Formats: sequence, structure tokens, C-alpha cells
Amino acid sequence: MKPIVFLDFDDVLAIHEVHNGHRVLDTFSDKAVQVSPELWNNLFDSTARRNLLELHKEFEPSYVISSSWASHLNREQICEVLSLAGLRFVVESLDDYWCTPRDSVSGRLSEIEAWINQHAVGVTIIYVIIDDHVSGWGLVDSWLEEKTVFCDAWVGFTYAKLRTARKILKKQIVG
Repeated sequence: MKPIVFLDFDDVLAIHEVHNGHRVLDTFSDKAVQVSPELWNNLFDSTARRNLLELHKEFEPSYVISSSWASHLNREQICEVLSLAGLRFVVESLDDYWCTPRDSVSGRLSEIEAWINQHAVGVTIIYVIIDDHVSGWGLVDSWLEEKTVFCDAWVGFTYAKLRTARKILKKQIVG
């Protein structure tokens, strides 16, 4: 079984003050997706993209989107965002159960727990959660904390965070 990366967007990949999730939603509602190259070029931080690609090359994981963006965009739209913003490899490796289940009051902990309970019962899965301290606050001091990489707000998925993600996955593979 391939490792799984539970992937958040805000403060992990999307750290730009102007080119952010709100702009993405506006672009889709205005039907201006194809005429927004500045947005797509700046939406996801280039360093964060590069680090995620390095993780991808090493572990060839499947991805499950744990971002709140999946509350507003369907699978096709999420794939379009990822492709336009330089993360086609994520689209190509998106899990069949591509996002964590959510509702208006759920938090990251309950969403990831629900995904695991629905799609990984009775099997051992290797996974890492890449999130931030704000949206992932519920993961702190939980049973999922040791498999979580917490990115800093406005900084994103740095090389140091990539090293942490590698250690989390390698520990599960070896152990």
C-alpha cells in the first residue's frame, strides 16, 4: 500500500497574502479560471511546491486533501487548481477517496479520524499529515500528533518540515 499524505493548503502551500483561497473561490465564481495566470503562478509557494515534490519522488504517496478548500470546491475544481498551480503530480496521485469528510462544525482531527475509520479499517496505513498550527490545532496532543508536520503560518512547507515528514514516513516503513 502506498503511503498517504493528508494535505492542507492554507499555511502549508498557500502562504501568499493576496493570491490565496479567497481569490481562488472568487475566480471560480466569476468563471475566470483560465484568465488568471498571476493567481496560479503565485498561489502555492515555490519552495513548498519543490519540497512536496521531493517528498513525492521519494515516497510516491497518494494524497488526501484535508483542506477546507474541499468544502467549497469539488474534486474536478481541486484538480484544476492543483494543475494550474504547478502540482499536477498531486492530481495524478489523488486517492480515490480524495478528501476528508467534513461538515460545518468538524475539525481536522475528527475529519482525518473519520477518513481513517471509513477507508482504512482493518489495514495498516502509512501516512503523514501536513498541516499548520491554526487549522490543525485539534491534532496537538492527539493520537495523530506524532504523524503530523505542523507548518508555520505565512511560512509553509519548508525544507525543515520536509525532513520531519520524511522521518515520520520512514519510521512507519521501517517499524
